[in-house]
Amino acid sequence: MSRTTTCRTARPLVGALSVIAATAWSAGSYAQATAPPAPPAPESAAPPAPPVPEPPAPPAPPPPVVQPAPPPPAVTTRAEPEPASDHGQPDLDVDARPWAIGYSGLSQVPVGLESNINGPQATPIDTSVPAIGVRYWASPMVGIDFAVGFSWTGGSRDLGGVASDKDSVYAFLVQAGVPLALSTYRHVSFQLLPYAVVGYGQNSRAGDPFMGTTAADLSGTRIEVGARSGFEIFFGFMGLPQLALSATVGFRYEYRKYSTSVGGVVTSDTTHGFSTTVQNSPWDIFAGNVAARYYF
Repeated sequence: MSRTTTCRTARPLVGALSVIAATAWSAGSYAQATAPPAPPAPESAAPPAPPVPEPPAPPAPPPPVVQPAPPPPAVTTRAEPEPASDHGQPDLDVDARPWAIGYSGLSQVPVGLESNINGPQATPIDTSVPAIGVRYWASPMVGIDFAVGFSWTGGSRDLGGVASDKDSVYAFLVQAGVPLALSTYRHVSFQLLPYAVVGYGQNSRAGDPFMGTTAADLSGTRIEVGARSGFEIFFGFMGLPQLALSATVGFRYEYRKYSTSVGGVVTSDTTHGFSTTVQNSPWDIFAGNVAARYYF
C-alpha cells in the first residue's frame, strides 16, 4: 500500500519536472535564434560647438617719448626809457641826471647908508640880486650846491643942460650848500639843506649940486648861515622828469653891515640876529626860498 502511495506521489512530480524542462528548452532555443537587426536610431542634430574665444587684444604700445622743446634763443632787448608814469625809477635819478642848473632864489644885499636930509638918522639901502646856480649829486643822498649872483645899475641925467651921473650901484653874492635827500619817492624828494651866503654891495655917489649932496662911498656886507628843509617836486607826472621846483623853510643867522664914507668920515650900521626864513608874509617864501632847476 505504501508502494502504491509512493507511485501516486511520484507521478505528478515527474510531470511537473517534464513541463519545467520543456519550458527551459523552448526558452534556450528562442534565445539562440538570430535577433532581427534593430531599426536605426533616428538622426538627431549635433549639438552646436562651443564658441571659440577671441584671442586677447595685443597690449597698447607705450606712448611716444616727447622730447622737451629746446629753449628759445636768448633775445637781447634794448632798454627803452621809462615812460612817464607813477611807477618805476624816481625822477631824482643821480645815475642818469646828476647835474642841475637853474634859479637859486632872490637875495637882498646891503649897498650902504642913505643920508637923510630930514634928520640925522641914515637909512640902510639894499639891492635885490638873483642867484643862478648848479647842483651836483655825488650820491643818491648827498649833493653840492653852488650859486652866484651879480647886479649893477648906473646912468646919467640931464636937467636943463646940466648933466650929472646917477649912482653906480653894484652887488654880488655867493651861495654854497650841501643838500641831503632824506627821502625820495616817485616825483617828490624831501631834502635838508645846510647853506651859507656871502654878499657885498657898493654905491659910488657923485656930488649933486641940485640936491645939495657931496660925493660919498657907500658899501654893505651880508653873511648868512642856516638850514632849510622842504620838498623838491619833479614834473615827471607831466613827462618832464628833468624839471624840478623846490620850496623850503628854515632858520638862519644873519649879519648885515652898512657903511658910508664922506670926506674920510666913516659911518656904519651893523645888525645881526636869528630868524626864520619866512617872516612877514606867506609870499616871502618866493623871495629866497624857491628854486627851479633843470637836470641833465
